[in-house]
Amino acid sequence: MSNVRRNISRKRRLFAILATVTLALGLGVVLTQASRQGQGRLKTPKAAPRPANNKTYVATRELTVDQQTGRARKPTAEETKALVDQLLVMTNRSTEGLAAKTLPDGTKQVTLEGRFGSVTLARPRADGTMEIKCVSSFDAAAEFLGLVEAGAEQAQ
Repeated sequence: MSNVRRNISRKRRLFAILATVTLALGLGVVLTQASRQGQGRLKTPKAAPRPANNKTYVATRELTVDQQTGRARKPTAEETKALVDQLLVMTNRSTEGLAAKTLPDGTKQVTLEGRFGSVTLARPRADGTMEIKCVSSFDAAAEFLGLVEAGAEQAQ
């Protein structure tokens, strides 16, 4: 019986470590992209437009690791809002405010300001392992993570 408890404890620790690494990598990507936006410019760039999405979302899956217990749980409303806001920025594919610059050799250059990238996401499986997926749109991210508009979760 103690081997079973040890295996469960190891799975929980592994899950917590993987979730932490995934969050750290995501934060690293966001910070790297933010620092790149200001490199090589003489003027302060305009802020990239935030995609319009005034919807409220709720999580239908356990996506967050509780710091005290190490167990997966559904994120709070505040955590879900922060996740949605971050996903909207990371999956931004708007061309608004982007301008082409002509280089000396005649080619055109556009600085994408952190837009048009893909996002790698992870979600926990019931067995404690992580499922990973790369997405390039908010809708794909929300579907993978089990985020639905408030009120729509009853239809799930």
